[in-house]
Amino acid sequence: MTIKIVADSTADVPAEFVALLDLTVIPCALIIGGRSLRDGVDIARADFYARLPSLPDLPTTAAPSAGAFEAAYDSLAGADHIISIHAAAALSGIYNAARLAAEKYGPRVTVIDSGQISMGLGWQVIVGGEAAAAGQTLDAVRAAIDSVRRRIRLYALLNTLDYVRRSGRVSWLRAGLGSALQIKPTMELAEGQVIKIAETRTWRKAFAGLASLVQSLGPLERLAVMHSNLASEAEALLERLAGAVSGEKLIVEATTVVGTHVGPGAVAVAAVTK
Repeated sequence: MTIKIVADSTADVPAEFVALLDLTVIPCALIIGGRSLRDGVDIARADFYARLPSLPDLPTTAAPSAGAFEAAYDSLAGADHIISIHAAAALSGIYNAARLAAEKYGPRVTVIDSGQISMGLGWQVIVGGEAAAAGQTLDAVRAAIDSVRRRIRLYALLNTLDYVRRSGRVSWLRAGLGSALQIKPTMELAEGQVIKIAETRTWRKAFAGLASLVQSLGPLERLAVMHSNLASEAEALLERLAGAVSGEKLIVEATTVVGTHVGPGAVAVAAVTK
């Protein structure tokens, strides 16, 4: 049985994994000044984060259309089954667009709400791709995805609340984040829900707290450190945590679609516990 994995660009899966596992990634849209750009295709992430603070209006984002999903599924006509894994439905309309498109294909396409975003989603995509590439059965591939999903912990540290507030992301605002923009909030994303972990006034203290939080998880199977124009801090965090990780250790610059809402200067961790 041939099984193919489809994801959206919010998964932040590094290009080498996309190529190695023959994944299909559908880009979301980033709208800047009325111009629609394909996330990960039409604009480099480093360029976006450099421009973001000076943009007069905050960019907006859009899920791929149902037609984009249909085109992706049609391109995989040779596959016996397609597993389409997407950003948390509670945070985005991506999952619903995929589910709508999948109705045309019946049981041949399975659509999964990852409950996550960025590499919290990305690890599920990678593990599913590895299982599919190894020739495992549909049930085994789904079980592998379910297993890693249950063991993912995603924590994020923001440098500012300004972008969250300007974007109007209700799910983030409902997390009870403080009103002072100078606060450095640490949050967890679990099953599509944003949960406040801590609010700290200094970056150094918040950064140390994030590292301690991840260290408290114990031995890790995989670890990704994501950042929005904060490579040096991401590298320092990975170095601090690397000893607890038996498998892959990645640094990923976060997708522009996520970066629009969290702003530059954020760092996050997607850890897979053992």
